[in-house]
Amino acid sequence: MTMLGFVLYGSMVLLPIMLQTLLGYPSMQAGIAMAPRGMGSLIMMPIVGYLTSKVDVRKLLALGFTVAGFTLIWLGSLNLNAGYWDIFWPQALQGTGMALTFVPLTTATMQSIAPERMGNAASLFNLMRNIGGSVGIAVTGTMLVRQRQAVGAVLGERITAYDPGTQTMLAQLKAGFMARGADAVTATERAYAALHGMLLQQASMVSFVWLFRLLGGSS
Repeated sequence: MTMLGFVLYGSMVLLPIMLQTLLGYPSMQAGIAMAPRGMGSLIMMPIVGYLTSKVDVRKLLALGFTVAGFTLIWLGSLNLNAGYWDIFWPQALQGTGMALTFVPLTTATMQSIAPERMGNAASLFNLMRNIGGSVGIAVTGTMLVRQRQAVGAVLGERITAYDPGTQTMLAQLKAGFMARGADAVTATERAYAALHGMLLQQASMVSFVWLFRLLGGSS
């Protein structure tokens, strides 16, 4: 449960940040984009509850972790051109994976507990989930910042004044700003700033994708 909280909450924090900072989603649209995960869980929970009396809960748990890991790796294939439906289906499938994980895990944990100790067991169960979630959020946030800096440094090494591609991009950006009425000096400054922003955007996207794949592999 601790590891589930680590992966679940860590990934849940990453996606809204990515949607709002990189893909330009307002907060309301980002929330709507996260809704399919809850829909998948809502639909699958009753089915899993029925299956726990028919199938070994360990098999359901293994299936749940597999589905959750697959969906995180799927999210790790996104890029800056991703649309709503590219996010919808991994989220919906991840919701089913959550249902396949939470219900069997709770059943497997609590079925051997004596009734008089059920309160203590439930408290400890939730405590470990919260600890895992807190650590997961802290670790993924730290790793995101560090990875973004590392990727930005690597990408920055390839952007020089002597690179033909860089020169072409700067010339195009400068021409675009001058077409909007900026003078040559101001247009040059804005072109450099825009190029730096593009570099940070790409570095951030690579970092998000890397983290999704890492969390998916750890599942």
